[in-house]
Amino acid sequence: MASDALPRTTPAEGTPPAGDARRQAPQEPFDTEPVPDVWRMPSRGIEWCDCGQHHDVDRKIVLDFAEAAVEDREWMTHDEVVDTAMDLWNYESVCEFFFMAIRRSASAVNGGPARKYRFERGLEIVAYFSKSWQGCPEEICSVVREHRG
Repeated sequence: MASDALPRTTPAEGTPPAGDARRQAPQEPFDTEPVPDVWRMPSRGIEWCDCGQHHDVDRKIVLDFAEAAVEDREWMTHDEVVDTAMDLWNYESVCEFFFMAIRRSASAVNGGPARKYRFERGLEIVAYFSKSWQGCPEEICSVVREHRG
C-alpha cells in the first residue's frame, strides 16, 4: 500500500510521551477520506488463529470480537481498538511492540492514531493490524498492559 495513497491529517494535540496506550492518541477523532479496502488486503503477518489452519481476517470476525469490547457502536475508542485486537489474538498481556503496531495500523488506515474513531474505521484498524502483525522480538519484550477482560 503506497503511503501517499492515504490521506494524512494532523492531530489536534502534539505527540504525547511514550508509555500508556491511552496517551498515544490525540483527543479528537480524525475525519478522513475512505481508505483502500483493508478487507481485501492480503495477510502478510503471522497467523492470528492457532488452530493450524489459515483463517482470513474478515469483517465478521473482527466485528464479533469488537461487539464484546465496544460500548458505543458509532465510535470505537483507541483503547477499545487495543482491547479488540488483544481479544482477537487471545493475548492476556501485550508489550510496547504491540502498541507500536496498533499505532502504525491507525496511521495506515486513519492517517494517525486518535482517541476515538468511527466504529467502522476502528474495525479496519484492527483488521490492518491483524493482517500485518509480525509479533514482537521476545528477547527484548516486556509486558506493558495486562488484559482487562
